[in-house]
Amino acid sequence: MPLPPNGKSILMTPDPFHTPGYGGFCPQFKYQIGETFGRTTSRLLKNDAVASSGKLVLADLSKPRPSSEPTHSKSNLLKNRTQSWGDQKLLEKMVPGYTGFIPRSQHYFGNRYAINCRSAITDFEFDHRLHNEKLQDLKLTAELQQGKVLDKDGKPMPAIRSRYFTPLTAVAKEPKPYISANGFQHSKSPYYMDNDNPNKCFMSGYTGFVPRSRGQLGMGYPIITHQGLNEFTNDLKNMKAAMSRDVNLKREAPKATNTKPIYPVESGLVPHYTGHIPGQKFRYGETFGHSTENALTQPPPRELIASI
Repeated sequence: MPLPPNGKSILMTPDPFHTPGYGGFCPQFKYQIGETFGRTTSRLLKNDAVASSGKLVLADLSKPRPSSEPTHSKSNLLKNRTQSWGDQKLLEKMVPGYTGFIPRSQHYFGNRYAINCRSAITDFEFDHRLHNEKLQDLKLTAELQQGKVLDKDGKPMPAIRSRYFTPLTAVAKEPKPYISANGFQHSKSPYYMDNDNPNKCFMSGYTGFVPRSRGQLGMGYPIITHQGLNEFTNDLKNMKAAMSRDVNLKREAPKATNTKPIYPVESGLVPHYTGHIPGQKFRYGETFGHSTENALTQPPPRELIASI
């Protein structure tokens, strides 16, 4: 039996349709039953009554695909790529199976290995040359600011043309402070403002360190930073005042206090006492209470005297 003009058998699902296993969205699919996945999606995609974007996610395979080869001006960079002193590995025609690193290759996929490598290397070479041009412009700008007026070839420029490349001279030695629309002038850091200044604070969103602000809670960020800065300023003033005062050392005699002695007299300590008892480790053969009687006044054991 001859095939239809589209080249597909009548037993196959007509185009367009989604292949079984497609996980994307298909409008009104969850309300359809009784047919295969392919025929259901084919009917929904061709139904004008179903609301859809009008743009299919499927590619028309009957039309020839556009060439993915780089056609812009960057494609000529590989032809002018200079050979390095060593073995040049990044060439125009890369052989599949190369396991080395190819810069920018992670951004290109869906084509043959040689085409992906060519696009990646071209992009890398273009950025490399653009970086070198910016570096040369930066060096030229630095030399102009230093009074060394040079042309693009690095030679001294004639005096007639020097005025076109001379950097602009400053109108004032110091720039004027910025004045906002409400008239507030940010000319002083909040650290040097007075405590009664309402502008002694930081704006909401400031992520820097603010001293003494950790203990301030339950208020807005400007109020917290205002109180923290005030406390920090007061501490600095007190510290400077203390440094300027003379230091007078006056030690008072300790007052006698009615405290209970640790080692009682004519009695022993309570068992399970964990403190130090002089000479206790050399006594044995008695209870804890008898061996600790008059611990401070009783003589050491004979064995200890003999060893000494």
